[in-house]
Amino acid sequence: MTWRERIGLWLAGRLGLALPTAVRDNVPQWMPVSGRPHDYDEHRTWELYNDALTAWRKNPIAWRIIGITSDFVLGDAIRVGSSNRRLERFIRAFWEHAQNRMDLRLESMCDELSRSGDLFVVLFRNATDGMSYIRFVTKDEIVKIETAANDWETELVYYQRQAAGLDPRPWYSVHHPDAVNQDAVMLHYSVNRPVGALLGESDLTTMLPWLQRYSQMLEDRVRLHWAAKIFLWFVTVPTNRVSAKQAQYAQPPESGSIIVKDESENWEVKAPNLAAADASHDLKAVRMMIDAGSGYPPHWRGESSDANLATAQAMQGPTERHLARRQQYFVFVLQDILWHAWERAREVTGARVLPALPYEKLFVVQAADVSRSDNEALARAARDLAQAIYSLIAAPNRSKTLNTLLLRLVFRFAGEPQHPETIQQIVDELWNTPLRQPAGEDEADESDETDGADGEKGEQDGQ
Repeated sequence: MTWRERIGLWLAGRLGLALPTAVRDNVPQWMPVSGRPHDYDEHRTWELYNDALTAWRKNPIAWRIIGITSDFVLGDAIRVGSSNRRLERFIRAFWEHAQNRMDLRLESMCDELSRSGDLFVVLFRNATDGMSYIRFVTKDEIVKIETAANDWETELVYYQRQAAGLDPRPWYSVHHPDAVNQDAVMLHYSVNRPVGALLGESDLTTMLPWLQRYSQMLEDRVRLHWAAKIFLWFVTVPTNRVSAKQAQYAQPPESGSIIVKDESENWEVKAPNLAAADASHDLKAVRMMIDAGSGYPPHWRGESSDANLATAQAMQGPTERHLARRQQYFVFVLQDILWHAWERAREVTGARVLPALPYEKLFVVQAADVSRSDNEALARAARDLAQAIYSLIAAPNRSKTLNTLLLRLVFRFAGEPQHPETIQQIVDELWNTPLRQPAGEDEADESDETDGADGEKGEQDGQ
């Protein structure tokens, strides 16, 4: 780089116009990653990845934004199992294998997906037992993605940058015809991906310039506050005594000194005026831009401001919906990794082919609720709804179709929707079982009958 380019980058960083990123030579190696119109070229992809990584490492706000996402997505823990015994045994073996230790990898996987927007997973297969070992390639090392000629969403080959002078290393996708014969295959997952693009974008992309501006503003304020400790004494004396007083006060008086002066000598101290109240509004405006980009309310990063309990709860609604969708996608990522690891192991061991079922039937996932505040409200609504519709179900001319719809509604209000086949099985079992009155109603009926009998006996005795 020339000295003019270096000065330009330094000024851009000082003014908050761009993040200071490492600059690579403008050589012909910078090629489009996919050739898609909405994808960045390799240099821009590399630059954004390193900007987000640098911000995450150095900026506390960026660190906390990524951390909050992982905290809510992972919760206490995520457990993946299966109702199929053979697949369940394989999942446990893969999950707890010493080369995988998935429980320890989930946080870094979720961080990388949120920080870079893409997760490139490599599955190395053991040729003896078919077990796969999971490893990762960072986004900045992918220089090209090759797709099917008739379907750009079907990714076939990924090319990883090698040392200078070496050709990129190809990694076959699981969709490649020759993937069966490969010792390792690559899987690709992405978030924040525009339609028409192959690569996603970081959760920090829109916040990077504002994070840089905020850091620079805070740094300047810290320096000004340090300078505010400096103050000057202005001593006003008659003109004919200026030279003498300059010699007398060549060394400033020490703190606690007693100075005796006449009326002709006036002392005044002056310090810089920082106008901190004015700067607070600017800093708050920049923080609002950062919060808008993250989607997280201010009190999540420790700024209570003027929020109360009601406003804080209202702020969390859209954020929790976003985190719930991210958790749903991350669960899919885990299921997809396990499925392809199973398929590659089956190619070696010759295990029985599992039926072609959707993931929600093959896998059983236990994940923490993103929002736990509405569990009580859902339970109360489900209870009230169940009591309200019991009279409809218990009617003499009850309808099997009505029972199915009402049962589906109860599970939905309870926050645990069930598969239609499961609901139909429950309805069939209930339909073949005679209805029983609740205990309270039976006791009431018996008491009514007893009261009626006692009343009749009393009337007979009176007669």
